[in-house]
Amino acid sequence: MSTNIYTIEPAEGYEWLLPVDPNDYEHLVFDGRPRGKTWRPIRMRRLKFSRGLRRLPCDLPSSGNGDHLPMTQRARAKIGPFIEKYGEFLPLACDDGDFCTFHVTNVIDALDERASDVLRSSEEPNIVLLIHRHAFRPEKLTDDWMFKLPQSRGRGGIYVTDPFVNLIRTSGLTGLDFRRVWPHS
Repeated sequence: MSTNIYTIEPAEGYEWLLPVDPNDYEHLVFDGRPRGKTWRPIRMRRLKFSRGLRRLPCDLPSSGNGDHLPMTQRARAKIGPFIEKYGEFLPLACDDGDFCTFHVTNVIDALDERASDVLRSSEEPNIVLLIHRHAFRPEKLTDDWMFKLPQSRGRGGIYVTDPFVNLIRTSGLTGLDFRRVWPHS
C-alpha cells in the first residue's frame, strides 16, 4: 500500500488571512514546538481583494507561508476532532470573523535527503530551506494525516496524506488545494 504525500496550496480566487502588523509574520512561523501556553492572538485581516478582483470568502484561507493552517470556527468544528492529535489550535484576532490557526507539532523524520533534491542553508547546512523534489522513506511513514519535517526545523510547509485530503474534499470546506509531492508521477 502506497501513501500519497501532498503539500497544502491556497485555492485560486479565495480570501487570504494576513497579519495587520507586518512584524507579526515572524510570530506565525512555527518550529513544531507547542506554543499554546505562551500564545497571544495575532491581529489578522481578511484580504478580500487582490489585483482589483474580489476574492471569495472561505473556511480555510491562505496565510501565505504555509507553516500553519488558518481556519474559521466552522472548519475547526468539522475537522478539529480528526486533526487535533497532530498539533494545536491557536486563536487569532480578527474584527471581521472568528478565526484560529492550526499549528502542526507532529514532526516525522521521513525525508530521504539523499534521494531528494534540496536547497540547504549556507550558514547551517543541516537545515533544509527548500525541497525541489521530495523522496520519502516509506518505513517512516505511518498512518498520520499531517506532519512536518525536522530538516526544516518545523519552519517548512505542512505535509498531508490521503485521509486529510479526502476529509477536506468531502467536508464541503473551501479554500484549499493540494499538490502531490510523492510518489512522483
